[in-house]
Amino acid sequence: MRNAVVTAAATLLLASTAASAQPAMTASMEFPAPVIETKSASTATALAVGTTLGGLALVSSGADHRDGSVVLGGLALMMIGPSAGHFYAGEASHGVKMSLLRTGGLLILGVGLLASTTAVDCAAIDGELSNCSTRDSHANGERMMWIGGATLVGATLYDLWDAHNAAHRANEKAAKMWTVAPSIMAGASGSTVPALAVGGSF
Repeated sequence: MRNAVVTAAATLLLASTAASAQPAMTASMEFPAPVIETKSASTATALAVGTTLGGLALVSSGADHRDGSVVLGGLALMMIGPSAGHFYAGEASHGVKMSLLRTGGLLILGVGLLASTTAVDCAAIDGELSNCSTRDSHANGERMMWIGGATLVGATLYDLWDAHNAAHRANEKAAKMWTVAPSIMAGASGSTVPALAVGGSF
């Protein structure tokens, strides 16, 4: 049952005689359910989308002003931005892995673009022509561009879509956590004794 609070008492008696003289314990005093910090699904999505668009804006601005440092900063933000919702939800491991995946896709895309635009016919090696081909270089470059682009776009779209789910998963995980806090129990005579209260939801 969700939001159920289980209270377990461990009375701290200083002497065994006091324990025998103590009247039978009644139900413990009311122990409130632990306050659970919830994550907002809309906030997670807004962070992911906003950070990604912010990175794109930086890249565009840097390119317009021919500022390489701004472009690099924008690219870095675009690689991390789609996972911002997961970082917010506490899924840092997921965020790091997906950010690295997008970065790898971008690098493959860049290498493929470079290969397809700078291919040469053949190079002379030791007085002979090597077996290189402009057509093959272009084909390899295009394949790398497709692979890198698909990886980059796929990883980005997935994280943007999954941001709200990350918030829900974080809330479900927090709801199942157990907490231990000091409490007191009331005896039949109305006196109280120290106890430990264990609370949680399941």
